[in-house]
Amino acid sequence: MGRGIVFLVGGFSVCLMLAAGCSLDSRVDLAAASAMDELAGAVETVVKEYHGEIDRGDDAMEAAVVDAFVARVRRDVSDDALVDSHSEAFRSAMQRVRDDRAVEMNRYRAALDNVDLVREVARGLRRLATESMSFEDDARRYLFSLLESASSGATTPGT
Repeated sequence: MGRGIVFLVGGFSVCLMLAAGCSLDSRVDLAAASAMDELAGAVETVVKEYHGEIDRGDDAMEAAVVDAFVARVRRDVSDDALVDSHSEAFRSAMQRVRDDRAVEMNRYRAALDNVDLVREVARGLRRLATESMSFEDDARRYLFSLLESASSGATTPGT
């Protein structure tokens, strides 16, 4: 679920920011880049908090599995068959805990990759805005020089 939210929010934001950047000026691109950086920071915080909560839950689950195993072994210490059965159940439960941790770690990494992607798009927007500002300034200077030369050419006799 957390991964889907990151994809949804990140993708929606990227689309909106790119659409705004394509149709408006470089100031909007800069504002969009800043908003995306803020969004990335907020999502990263949420992802890290969620990861911490899942880690604590997995730790509690692991402790419960160990405690249950110890209690069963103490209760059935004289029955080798039951102790063997408890050992197998313990190994199986610990494997499930490890598998859950691995799945959560993959989700965590994927979410952080999405955060990095949003930041990369923000950097791209910022670079595009900067280049656009430079282009706009160059275009203004060129038009101004054309107007200057046209007006000075019109007033100069014989040219």
